[in-house]
This record gives sequence, C-alpha cells and structure tokens, in this order.
Amino acid sequence: MAKCTAAQAVSAMEYWIGYYEKASSSYATTRDKSAFEKNKGSNNYTYAGYICGLNGPAAAWCAMQVSLAIYEACGNNKTTAKEVMHGLWPYTACNQLYDKAPSNMKGRMGAWTPKPGDVIVFWQNGSRTHTGMVYAADNTYVYTIEGNSSNMCRKRSYLKNSSYIYGYVRPNYAAASATDPAFPSAQKYGAVVYSDLGLHELSKGCAGPEVKTIQRIIYARGINKDKVDGSFGPNTKSGVIALQKQLGLLADGIVGKDSWKAFLTKLN
Repeated sequence: MAKCTAAQAVSAMEYWIGYYEKASSSYATTRDKSAFEKNKGSNNYTYAGYICGLNGPAAAWCAMQVSLAIYEACGNNKTTAKEVMHGLWPYTACNQLYDKAPSNMKGRMGAWTPKPGDVIVFWQNGSRTHTGMVYAADNTYVYTIEGNSSNMCRKRSYLKNSSYIYGYVRPNYAAASATDPAFPSAQKYGAVVYSDLGLHELSKGCAGPEVKTIQRIIYARGINKDKVDGSFGPNTKSGVIALQKQLGLLADGIVGKDSWKAFLTKLN
C-alpha cells in the first residue's frame, strides 16, 4: 500500500469533524456519520480508540484521532501508516510523534512554517498536552482539526504566535500527484452539518451564503452595520455574540444548532 499524501490525510481528518466521544463503548466501534452524535459523553470512548486499541476514561484521544486519519488515508494499512508517522503507530501521547520525528521534519513555534497536513502539538504548564492536524494557514492564523476538543472532533484556529503552540511535525507523506485532492480552504463553510436544518455550524473563518444570511439578520436587528460579504470575521462574531445575548443563548460567537433555530424563528 502506498503512503498517503498530506491532502489525503487532511481529507481523512475532515471526515471526522462533528464526531462526539461516547459515554460508554456503545457506538464507539461505528464509523458511519449516523453515529457521530449518538451516546455523547466524556469518557473517551471513540472509534479512534477502538482502531488504536486504547479506549475508555484513561484514553485521551486527540493523538489517536491523528493516527486514525493517517491510517485511513493509507488505505487502512497499519504498516504504511507507521511509515508515514516516522515509525510510530498508533500515536497515543502528545509528545511521542514530535520526539520520534527526525530533526529536519519538525520545528518549534516560530521556527517552523505550518503547512496543511502538519501535526500541531500544544503545551500548557510545561507539558505537551494536546494535538491535532493543520488543514490551512495564512499570515496570521493556523487552522486545525482536533480530536478530543471539548469532547468532539472539531475545527479550531489560533494565532500563529500563540504561546499555546509547542511546535509542528511533518509526517513522512508521499509526494502529491495530479489526482491528489485539493487542500481545504481556511475560508469555507463550517464542517459540522445539522442535517435536520440543512445548515452548517458557522464560526470565525467560515464563509459563504450561510454567513451572508447571518450577517443580514444581524444587520436587520441594528446590531452591526458591517458589510454583508459572506466572510465570518471579527465584526460578524461580535454581532453574533450580541444577538445571542439578546435571545438568552450561550454567547460564544458560534452559530450552532440552537442559535440557528433562534435566529430563524424568534426573529421572524
């Protein structure tokens, strides 16, 4: 089995956005998206843990989610996944891959330019405590997909000079080919889809017609007279927070299911 490319690894990681860890082993062996929101909990039972052979309360799964994505991108071949991950599979602790990688394929924050497919390592209080995969980066921000982020797999973004970032590892990917999938853009729809609403979760960095809808609602309420351009920037976020406060919702600046329902019903 051929090694996966960086774009294939990112694509495999994207599949899992919206996956919630399970309260028990029920549904933890199910890959289908229909099980993503079933048996939600905080006990670290996950499909990633099932594949990596380490599940349950002691099995923090952020690193295993990276292992799962690379394993699936490599055609479910553990031997090939191990080659891509510098001889380490599964990756089950936040320090392992960084320590295992050769010096020319890793770097500390500020000394490494993050690229899609890089594994990002975070630290806190002197310990490496969390990890994920970079799916995009620009001059200011790095955009990630992370397992075990508030008990689910989700998108995040950070200032590139954030003190929370320890560094990056470049897995041993194959070279891209003409048929390799394109990298996702940092400016895109939210990846969590609420099928009953036909809408996406929206947050800073998202873009598209759904963001324009939110901007028009904010504008109509007289909260924010910012332009309706379909780009979810800081002004849109502040407008969403203000509207959430008005409606008695959690004011986090993220247009999730509850906010969508309130925005589209209570304001009509």
